[in-house]
Amino acid sequence: MIQARSQHRLLLVGESFSPWSKKARWGLEQCNCRYEYQEYIPTLSEPGLRWRLQQWSGTVSVPVLFAEGRVVRGSWDIVSFANHQSLDCPLGDMSVIAEWDRRSEAALAEGRTRVVRAVMNNEAALEEALPQFIPRTLRRPLRFLAKNAARRLDQKYAHLNKPGAIRKALELTRQSLEQSSSDFLLGAFSYADITMAAVLEVVAPIANTQPPLGPETQRCWNDLGLAREFEDLVQWRNRLARDSATSYSQFKMSEVG
Repeated sequence: MIQARSQHRLLLVGESFSPWSKKARWGLEQCNCRYEYQEYIPTLSEPGLRWRLQQWSGTVSVPVLFAEGRVVRGSWDIVSFANHQSLDCPLGDMSVIAEWDRRSEAALAEGRTRVVRAVMNNEAALEEALPQFIPRTLRRPLRFLAKNAARRLDQKYAHLNKPGAIRKALELTRQSLEQSSSDFLLGAFSYADITMAAVLEVVAPIANTQPPLGPETQRCWNDLGLAREFEDLVQWRNRLARDSATSYSQFKMSEVG
């Protein structure tokens, strides 16, 4: 078991379906950091998060880690914090891994734009996107609320969208794995593997989400063409998910194909 430098109470606020939150949770657990998790609900949870952050203007986003008075934002900084807190830095040299994370971030930005735009054009997915407490009879007339929220999200991040970033990231991952003497990008399991495996969550997602995504929303997250083209990487990610040494809590290993 990895020993941590401290046993601070950690609270992670994230979105279960978000690849960025998945990266943060995967990294924290690989570093043996015990943490509480709180699901963020867009719009509804924003006032509470702003109060916690003492930030009354500007953009707020998740994941955010609260560590006894310290606030750590974004999956990269959260995992870097966790890796530093562990005595033997189990996720590798983050300075070496930084370039892999930049590739992952670019790919996920493209994936987010594709998913959000797919949801905007799918009436059933828009109904699924509404908060669970809204009665079924009201979901159809209130679709416009979900569409407006999706449109705002698209506008917020559209400048980060670089078409082709997913394919480029997957091609580089494939090349590096072919050159590796192991099933890991850097010879041993590291955050490089986590951050690139997370890209597959916008191609062929397998991580469990709570609350679960509706069937039409799940369809929006899948890219069947890329999943077929990079089936070898899908299987690589699945091997990481099945192995208890490299997996984490959102992967139910018995369900991974």
